[in-house]
Amino acid sequence: MQASTNAGSSGLDGETASSTVAKSHCKNNKSGSSTVVQVTAVADTDDLALVSQGKNLNVMMGASPVDQQFPLKCSNILNIIGMQSRTYIKDGVNIEWVPPPKVSCLDPSKSGDRGTLPKVDLSRPQIKFTRNRTPAEFLERQDISPEIKKVTSLEYAPVKYQIQAIKQDVLKSVQRHAFDCASFESTIACLTVKIRNQQRHTSVAKRDIISRVWCKENIERRNSLLKHLRACDYKRFEWLLEKLDLVYRPHPTTIEAVTRKGSIIKLTTIYCERMRNERLENYRKELEKEKVKFAAEKAELTKWIEEEEKQLGLRK
Repeated sequence: MQASTNAGSSGLDGETASSTVAKSHCKNNKSGSSTVVQVTAVADTDDLALVSQGKNLNVMMGASPVDQQFPLKCSNILNIIGMQSRTYIKDGVNIEWVPPPKVSCLDPSKSGDRGTLPKVDLSRPQIKFTRNRTPAEFLERQDISPEIKKVTSLEYAPVKYQIQAIKQDVLKSVQRHAFDCASFESTIACLTVKIRNQQRHTSVAKRDIISRVWCKENIERRNSLLKHLRACDYKRFEWLLEKLDLVYRPHPTTIEAVTRKGSIIKLTTIYCERMRNERLENYRKELEKEKVKFAAEKAELTKWIEEEEKQLGLRK
């Protein structure tokens, strides 16, 4: 290492200068490149100790504003050219943002299903035995033994036959005539029963991906049919929603992403507005309290003015 010493004669009475500049050339064995490192060293032992501790002597000795920013960083450069970086307030504001919970598209609260599958009477016969007659007529037949009636009931049938019975009951309550199976109301009613059955299944079997996909597709198809029915016949649309216990949520035209920054901006706006209203309300209460004192002072001052006018002969 080579060092060049600058002697300062003015004001030092022959003493050595307070600082020296040393340059060292470091050569990398692999790349062969050399690096010049400029180190500010001072003659005083205390200053050398400060430099070894990483202290910035330019700031301590009252250097120029540019030298005070050593070592240079992005924030320091912005401060030099007159720009300030934007940061969030960390203390003094009681604002806490909690991200909203993610709701599955299969959840009844999001799909619009306020109701569930109705309970079915397990003693009633299966659908395939009551296509040409009512369930009451089938149970009243004398040529069929009670054991056969019990075996052919829904109690010993698979779940899909119970869903068929529920679908038939719901379909009869909304169809326009006995053979109506393709109208908007009938299709939406059948899809609603299917969706609620799939929601019940997927809530238990969460790894059944195929059922989850089918349920999502059925929900989207039902929403599409509800949109067309709403455009065609609004009264029938309202009646069907009430009949099936549904809530229709149209697809938003624009989807605004929920972000931390946007939510904090809204929360900060609400917080500032609330603080402003509280301060205005407190100031209004203070003015209301001062009204009584002001009225008393006004009455005394008015009385004194009247007496002075009478003494001076200004008031007749």
